[in-house]
Amino acid sequence: MAPKCYCPVTHVIFDCDGTLMDTEKIYLQSMQDTLAPFGYGYTRENQTRHMGMPAVDASAAIVKELNLPVRPSEFCALFEANTSKRMAHCPLLPGVREFILHLHEFRIPFCIATSSSRKIFDIKAQSHKDIMLAFHHVVCGNDPGLKPGRGKPMPDIFLLAASRFNPPAEPTSCLVFEDSPNGLLGGIAAGMQVVMIPEEHVSKEQRKGATLVLDSMAEFRPQLFGLPAFSKCSKFEFG
Repeated sequence: MAPKCYCPVTHVIFDCDGTLMDTEKIYLQSMQDTLAPFGYGYTRENQTRHMGMPAVDASAAIVKELNLPVRPSEFCALFEANTSKRMAHCPLLPGVREFILHLHEFRIPFCIATSSSRKIFDIKAQSHKDIMLAFHHVVCGNDPGLKPGRGKPMPDIFLLAASRFNPPAEPTSCLVFEDSPNGLLGGIAAGMQVVMIPEEHVSKEQRKGATLVLDSMAEFRPQLFGLPAFSKCSKFEFG
């Protein structure tokens, strides 16, 4: 079989949760704690359906599915309160720091497009200030430029992220890194190539359409997409 061909890119857009930072287990525990008083559990399979969606959209879906006796906004507030208590020290995932340093060294523009609210994102980012300085910009799920109900799996957040580069980037010139099925669908709908780094429980069907599927960011080879290859020299840290 001939090797798969990839299109060269000039810009990179990262999801945050489960892609840059190891947070999905935290979100799972937070949702379990939020649902426990209502008498419901929450499994990894449940999480996969809502992963990548803005908290307000996921909350609305859960309240409707379970017919909970609260408004979606109230449920969302409970969930975000449980989440914020745990997010202060989220570790970066394998290969992330090295790849960010690499892109920064070669002046490749890159940003974050996350469904997290700005409040929750800022808590997570606090312990990674050095890395965060390297990103051109961050688009959060409650950004004023996003219309309600247009979060992932809609393409809007990726298109908005591309438009905020200086100069704006063409969608076809952007490479997206995602871990969630909803994020994958949003990246594809935006007309971008998507490298998916899914959790083990994400099914083969839910990975369909990804340009490339990896087990870890550490496996990524930038030269496949026309980006500078990693050198064998050690990298300097930000400072």
